[in-house]
Amino acid sequence: MEEFIRSATIEDFKRGYVWDGKKAEFICLVCGEYIGENEDRVNIHTTNHGNPIERLLMLDKKYTGLTEIQKEFLDMVSNKYSDKEIAIKLACAESTVRNMRFALRERARQARAFLAVMELAEEKMPQITNPKLRVFPVKEEKRKALLPRFADLFEPDREYTEAEVKKIIKTIYEDDAIIRRYLVDYGYLSRTNDGSKYYKNCEENIMSNINKKEIINNYKQQEIEMGIIQIYNKVNGYSYVDICTNLYKPFESIKFQLNIGKVKFKKLQEDWAAFGEDAFELKVVEKLKPNEGATDKEKIDDLKELLNMWIESQGDNLKLYK
Repeated sequence: MEEFIRSATIEDFKRGYVWDGKKAEFICLVCGEYIGENEDRVNIHTTNHGNPIERLLMLDKKYTGLTEIQKEFLDMVSNKYSDKEIAIKLACAESTVRNMRFALRERARQARAFLAVMELAEEKMPQITNPKLRVFPVKEEKRKALLPRFADLFEPDREYTEAEVKKIIKTIYEDDAIIRRYLVDYGYLSRTNDGSKYYKNCEENIMSNINKKEIINNYKQQEIEMGIIQIYNKVNGYSYVDICTNLYKPFESIKFQLNIGKVKFKKLQEDWAAFGEDAFELKVVEKLKPNEGATDKEKIDDLKELLNMWIESQGDNLKLYK
């Protein structure tokens, strides 16, 4: 039975059974029973186990990777429970429910990429003798850890032309310009003023430059928090919500625009003028934890998805300015 489950496709899991070519019969993925080859009989049998998602949630964790709480959560999601109802059932905060929903969607997105990687990895492709670096890390500590790998490509007491340096770096990473800059900034390489000649530095010079660079980059690498903001009208219950790419003083700009009458949402502008700032509650309702190495565009896309999820989670209780 385990062999059939492990070799089942996504479509097999959705329908709840697979074909056993040796016995020329269908076998149920839930109970392991052979159910013949008649389609009507097969459908009757699988229906007895519930709908497709109920059948899948019956599978052991070793096949789905889902905990019992996650299974219960997904069962309620499939039955259109609201976030408030799910929070009551699971005895947790609604924000926890929203985070669970976001985390599972992120996991599904990652699973699709993982499947593509596995399929490509198992194809019969020419072997690469010197695996290349796919992405140069965003975090400074990880970048620093990789630089010796590039520095080891160069010999001491030897002069290199820029073309030679480019060619050597490209054996590991395509973007030679960023690597050359970091190797020079951190003292692994020196170059002439015109950039035509490069030399490998001694270890003492390297450590001196690293210490200076660390001081600068410790400041640069401070995390900028991103999230969803809400301006809630306490008088009539209407809200303005939007993404925010920097949660340091997130309301200063929009308050300034409201005070000078430049906000495009006419009703919000009118209520701000009529009731005054004290009638509004300004708060950050969600914070985004971006994936390491995510591009600015990917972060914005995740913010927009988080915004849609938050709006959806509020249900009919949320009245938005339009």
